Amino acid sequence: MPPEMWRRGVASGEFPPDAETVGINKLDYYHSKFGGPARVAPMVERLAGIMRSLDVEYNMDGNTGPTLDGHRIAAYAERAEGPDKQNAFMEEIFKSYFTTAEAPCDPTVLRAAARRAGLDMDEVERVLASPTAELGEIDEQLQRFARGVSGVPYFILSDGKRRIRMSGAQPPEQFLDALEQLGAIEDA
Repeated sequence: MPPEMWRRGVASGEFPPDAETVGINKLDYYHSKFGGPARVAPMVERLAGIMRSLDVEYNMDGNTGPTLDGHRIAAYAERAEGPDKQNAFMEEIFKSYFTTAEAPCDPTVLRAAARRAGLDMDEVERVLASPTAELGEIDEQLQRFARGVSGVPYFILSDGKRRIRMSGAQPPEQFLDALEQLGAIEDA
């Protein structure tokens, strides 16, 4: 995926201080953030259905929490190792969170994802050890792209002239349609 198609949004919100590395219950957080069980249940079922259609088992167990450290590692990966490594890292984080119920704020989870993505682990440790590492890039992107982002994943697809925004899990057909509109692929 070209780098201009990948932008970050950092999960933030009302996380208690002790949630920094262990997180808080994912479902409880979703209920609080999105208006309770009646509003969350259809969202969860929709996402689970999309994932089932891809032969992926969605797991709502586990915790969620602040994702800044993961985004700092992703920023490092893009800057120093390229967009393919960044995408590999993000895919590992998404797998960990959505399928094996691992908290995206847990440094152990972040290190394991970075290792599986083939990132330079000395550099990953440097990023994790320095709370300000890679923040400039993240701040710039948040200011430019985070307006209106209400959920993750959030995608901005662009051909340099037009942008198509998609929030939350989308079926593959939605991406194909958007890429066709932008002329990135021929009609399927």
